[in-house]
Amino acid sequence: MKFSPQLYLLDGSSYLYRAYYGIRDLATSGGLPTNAVFGFTRMLLGLLQEHRPDYLAVVFDPPREKTFRRTLYPDYKANRDAMPEELALQLPYVRKVLQALNIPALEAPGFEADDVIATLARRHAAEGVGVTVVTGDKDLLQIVGDGIGLLDTMKGRRSGPQEVLDRFGVPAERVPDVLGLAGDTSDNIPGVPGIGEKTAAELVARFGSLEAVLEWKHLVNGRKRQENLHAHADQARLSKTLATLRRDVPLEIRLPDLQRQRPNLAELIPLLRELEFEALEVAFTPPPPGVVEIYSDGSGSSSGPGGYGVVLRYGELEKELSGYECASTSQRMELLAAIRGLEALNNPRTVRLFSDSQYLVRGMSEWIHGWIRDGRLETPDALANQDLWQQLVALSRKHEVTWNWVRGHAGHPFNERCDQLAKRAAEEGLRAAELPGEPALEEKKVIPAPVGPANQAPVPVREESEFEVEEDGQLRLC
Repeated sequence: MKFSPQLYLLDGSSYLYRAYYGIRDLATSGGLPTNAVFGFTRMLLGLLQEHRPDYLAVVFDPPREKTFRRTLYPDYKANRDAMPEELALQLPYVRKVLQALNIPALEAPGFEADDVIATLARRHAAEGVGVTVVTGDKDLLQIVGDGIGLLDTMKGRRSGPQEVLDRFGVPAERVPDVLGLAGDTSDNIPGVPGIGEKTAAELVARFGSLEAVLEWKHLVNGRKRQENLHAHADQARLSKTLATLRRDVPLEIRLPDLQRQRPNLAELIPLLRELEFEALEVAFTPPPPGVVEIYSDGSGSSSGPGGYGVVLRYGELEKELSGYECASTSQRMELLAAIRGLEALNNPRTVRLFSDSQYLVRGMSEWIHGWIRDGRLETPDALANQDLWQQLVALSRKHEVTWNWVRGHAGHPFNERCDQLAKRAAEEGLRAAELPGEPALEEKKVIPAPVGPANQAPVPVREESEFEVEEDGQLRLC
């Protein structure tokens, strides 16, 4: 099966505000606020890792006073507060991050980001490219269709034609008609007094367009509504114009200009260090030459379904593994994740394995020696999860393995990524198990993808070495 190339267009202004308000009170030791640039970069990293677009661009708004809509209607978006000073201070750093990542940052004088996105989406969808617009802005729902979809990464939700119909009650191309009648308080678009979004959708669905509603207003129920449609007809037409995204923005950039490129690590790493983004620095720094890094995590309940997620990194290559077990403990899934990572290695390697499971890391780095010495590893039922410990010992003897603990749920990019893989595998496995006749979820492998040149000096991962544990670790929870 031949797959079409994928273009992702990211609504940069929407992402920025989400990052700014989603993370607060983050700053460098020198006092520079960094919450927006950190959140923006982390969300961007997640998008790159999970979706691996062939082409990508981030689109920003110009100052709202300098757009054609403000010329048409001076009160357009006049209800919005000015950009917070702390966010404005971080904009230059966001652009520096994009430059170091070799991701185009686009802006068109006189037009909003939505207009630029609509223009690029229509142009390249017509060329057979699959287009995904990354945004939480409902205004962009009007361009959905013909190879164009929306993705809200914060809510994990994709929107196609059916989702637009469910949201507005009309097809995507009629969304501006609905907004023209109902107005939009977030953008200060006036619409027609007395007509809300639900009524507007019903009228547009009945008559076919805003213009038809105005023409046949005498057939609209309610005398007051008829009077408002008559008195505010010009305002309704203006509102539709304000709500309609332009698809003819003059842009010289072409598809090859948007092709994904490797980051410029010589520029990126010093910038991340300046911003004191240690976790993000780890994400963009490849392993040392000849070393395989394995990040693993398990997800499960005391005895219920569980999933595991693994990320392997070697030089310029990267691979994901995930899987599901219908009945397993959290501890078993943590051990199984490490087993699956080591099983993926075809030849003896120098391995650095990272996990947030104290049970796994302390077990393989300390307790295992005592278990082997006193025979407990081989004595039936002498250890909990004995079968998995035996597999880990056998696999670790094939390689030179060091076991490293990372603090879970503390922003570490690979730990969080493995956690997401594990939870997703568990959820998908449960859904598959509930469908009669459906096969159980099989392990998912992702084609290796470049992560950067292997000659970059490694950045050490901060490791914690003190654990509060029972003497042999057998009662320690993950």
